[in-house]
Amino acid sequence: MQKVGHRHITGTIHCVSGIRIGGSDELLQIGATDLTCIKHPATLQPYIPGSSIKGKMRSELEKKFGYVFKDRNGQIDETKPTNDPDNLVSRIFGAHMDQSGKNGPTRIIVRDALLSEGGTLELKTENIIDRKSGTALHPRKLERVSAGSKFSLKVGLQILNLDENVSHNEKTGAEALVEFVMDGLREIQKTGLGSGVSKGSGEVEFIDIKVDGQPYSL
Repeated sequence: MQKVGHRHITGTIHCVSGIRIGGSDELLQIGATDLTCIKHPATLQPYIPGSSIKGKMRSELEKKFGYVFKDRNGQIDETKPTNDPDNLVSRIFGAHMDQSGKNGPTRIIVRDALLSEGGTLELKTENIIDRKSGTALHPRKLERVSAGSKFSLKVGLQILNLDENVSHNEKTGAEALVEFVMDGLREIQKTGLGSGVSKGSGEVEFIDIKVDGQPYSL
């Protein structure tokens, strides 16, 4: 096994709607916001952890291509095995429930997405509706980054000699791996990023995508 290349994917995450990546509060205060956004410890600006982007990409790609690992009883129920050499999810994002290492180490590196524009924080109030009475119950305030904010996207992709014969979307080798990552970004655009996606938050689009400095059509 030998590393034969490295691809750099860059771009901008544009928040079409407000977005919330949950943080943690050390002190709970009366009248304070119930759920806050995660913030950089040095700048105190909101950011999107690389783990959040990577995890959502993997989850969406597993659903799209039919990789199911556990049934309701916790038993392994795979539609495609994790050590399948054609399993690009495992190849790029790392093996799951498989220690054979047949596909080699994780290929992808997702950096934290730092704020590049906007970043104004807003409060959104949510509640539960009692279906019998129609009244609102348990109101709570959550913090999210306002629509229009932008974050920098930086993704590294290691290419090994094990990847020479892989294929995806009529592309092979390193180009196939890049295209598979792009598929992950496309799926996030369809669903969203962060919490509260089903309630209006987290709609994003990826713009100005480049691979090794060259424009890439998403």
